[in-house]
Amino acid sequence: MTSTSHFLPLCFRRILVAPVLCCVSLLLLFSGTLQATTLLAIIDKKHHRVVVAGDSLLNYTLAQTSVSTCKVFAKPGCSFGMAGLFAKEYPPFQLKELADQACELPGDLLHRADAFLEIAKEPVTAVAQYIRQNEPKFYSEMMNSSGGELVIVIFVGTQDGHSAIFARGYKLDGAGGITPLSVDVTEDKAGVGYFAGANQAIAAYVKANKKWQKMDKVEAAKKFVQMEIDAHPQWVGPPISILTVNHLDQEKWVSRGVCDLPPAAPPADQINKSR
Repeated sequence: MTSTSHFLPLCFRRILVAPVLCCVSLLLLFSGTLQATTLLAIIDKKHHRVVVAGDSLLNYTLAQTSVSTCKVFAKPGCSFGMAGLFAKEYPPFQLKELADQACELPGDLLHRADAFLEIAKEPVTAVAQYIRQNEPKFYSEMMNSSGGELVIVIFVGTQDGHSAIFARGYKLDGAGGITPLSVDVTEDKAGVGYFAGANQAIAAYVKANKKWQKMDKVEAAKKFVQMEIDAHPQWVGPPISILTVNHLDQEKWVSRGVCDLPPAAPPADQINKSR
């Protein structure tokens, strides 16, 4: 049996930031890992929009190599960014396809984000069970380094006329099963932002610069992702993709990065025997 997987290692433990940061907002949420992609979404209250940004480095775990790929996608009424297990040849798994299916459903952004959990449940369960049974080292590494978080999609846009961020995903339970992850950050409830993947440098900067929220949010997003690229170049890499979605659900690319290029082809040595 052969298996191919693209993995963006991460640990998006949804923890409230340290007390010194809580004064910023109870909904400025950080995850904590050193080996991860960087994906973030910030609510820009001044312009009534969400700014979503991500790096472009995709690590092929089994082949131990990497390529550049798009992680942020603009879709009418349902833009999103992805992190975690990106794709797998066997069992067949494509995270973007699952997110696209959710976005094609009728209803508002919250409905689509919640629907993603139902759509993704069966394929994520199959992948989790396969990895536990056939790739125990990989499974153990995910449990130990990321707290078991396997996939996440950050849906961004408008909900009830307000800028909104809905993070949805699944976490390994250690026994081959999965548990859902769900976090909502909205402008009308004093939401500030959501940070997934590598964000230690970002957290340190926010802690030391309490007036960071006065920064232009697009510039802040670019600065934050670049900080993690500089801090963890083996896991986080350029170019940076930045997308804004305003309260009218109008998408605008600030920087496409590799998102205007065809999807990256897997490396030739990506096919590996499963363990």
